[in-house]
Amino acid sequence: MKYLSVLFLFLSNCLLAQTKIAGTYDTKTQKFTPEDKNYNIQYFFKGYASVSDGKSSGIIDSTGTVIVPLIYDMTVSGFTENRAMVKKENLYGFANKSGKEVIPCIYDEAKGFSEGYAWVRKGEKWGRIDASGKENIPFKYETAGFSSEGMTRVRKDGKFGALNQKGQEVVPCIYDEIGFFKDGLAAATKGSKRGYVDKTGKTVVPFNYDIADDFKGGIAIVRNHNKCGLIDKTGKVVVPLIYDGMGSFDSDQSGLARVQIGNKWGFINKKGKEIVPCIYIKTNFFSEGLALIVTDKGESGYVDATGKLIIPFTKYTRAENFRNGKAEVRKGNDVFYINKQGQTVN
Repeated sequence: MKYLSVLFLFLSNCLLAQTKIAGTYDTKTQKFTPEDKNYNIQYFFKGYASVSDGKSSGIIDSTGTVIVPLIYDMTVSGFTENRAMVKKENLYGFANKSGKEVIPCIYDEAKGFSEGYAWVRKGEKWGRIDASGKENIPFKYETAGFSSEGMTRVRKDGKFGALNQKGQEVVPCIYDEIGFFKDGLAAATKGSKRGYVDKTGKTVVPFNYDIADDFKGGIAIVRNHNKCGLIDKTGKVVVPLIYDGMGSFDSDQSGLARVQIGNKWGFINKKGKEIVPCIYIKTNFFSEGLALIVTDKGESGYVDATGKLIIPFTKYTRAENFRNGKAEVRKGNDVFYINKQGQTVN
């Protein structure tokens, strides 16, 4: 018995001893090519990658040095807060950069560490542990671990709420659904209606809407009775719910959003003013300062963010957005490019 104990200790030390896998590392592609083709090396994350020999898995650094020994069924590439997720006999734990299994493989599921904590599941319930493996939040949630703006969405007894970074249930689990926090507010559902709550759990916008999107830039798209508009973070309606469709305010700083009345499209600004009237059968998002609009006669033109027609209407078979100063257009079978003055270019 004493001999077996000594042998086990010897083998354990051998496994933890750092060895190297011969090969070359390409700094541009961040790819390690082993000389021994029996090794399968995954992508590198912050200088570390999972490696498998076909039987077991570990983690190496960019020199090929084995950081976490190849004794696991699975390892996740790289370390987060000096913890890498490992899996053994279908259970999850964490190893550190010394190759030591600092949190044993006893969990049915696990998420990576963030801000000193990781969510883990035992059976059907989720809880939270710290870097030493100590339980920080009891195992009482049915779902957990998806965070935004310092708030973690959780579900308990079939209802949703949110925890702050301390693990306090500041938004009680009383909602049928809750989204991610954006601009300090989260859209939530009670019954068939949507509203918004803040990070203290206070209802900021009453549950009056059929659909409520995330806030972005202080405004959110809401919908009632198949009509949509915009509200601000106080719940004030800044664009009346008169539109049949509405896109988000695009990312090219035009400050406009596509809107639809019936089967016609146009653009509004964040105050609800129609910059381009809803008289076109098609409008594209702005790209490089211009947006494609198409009339009911099939003529295509391009407007700027003030609504001014920059490129006059032309009978194109098809027209695309601008990229690198050019837009691809088609007339019949002819395909060519135009510049922002509407001139044909190569």
